[in-house]
Amino acid sequence: MLLEVGSYIERGAQAFLAAEYKYMLVVILVLAIIIIFAVEQKLGQFWTTIAFILGALTSILSGYVGMRVATFSNYRCAFAAQHTMTAAFKVAYRAGCVMGFGLVSFALLMITIILAIYINWYVVNYTDF
Repeated sequence: MLLEVGSYIERGAQAFLAAEYKYMLVVILVLAIIIIFAVEQKLGQFWTTIAFILGALTSILSGYVGMRVATFSNYRCAFAAQHTMTAAFKVAYRAGCVMGFGLVSFALLMITIILAIYINWYVVNYTDF
């Protein structure tokens, strides 16, 4: 019974994310176009726009991973709560830790990658060695 309810929750979460990502794609594209014309200094250089799109994709990935962890841990937490509240708390706490550390790690990894690319591009194009 609990696994059946968990599968319904998981399917609902996936449907929600699919619908949300359709709208997010439109918003990301509109904002990227606005950034190109409002922020970029030189035609043909899209560094701010690329950073924005990579940040949005990182956010999408983080939302997907967070939703997967949440749906998996919710019915496990409910099952553990049938025994003791301490066990349920441990399951919920560990799931929160996984989401927190995982999502922050995604963000730091993406920032590190984009900074490495931008710094190397700047050194190659603007320094005389």
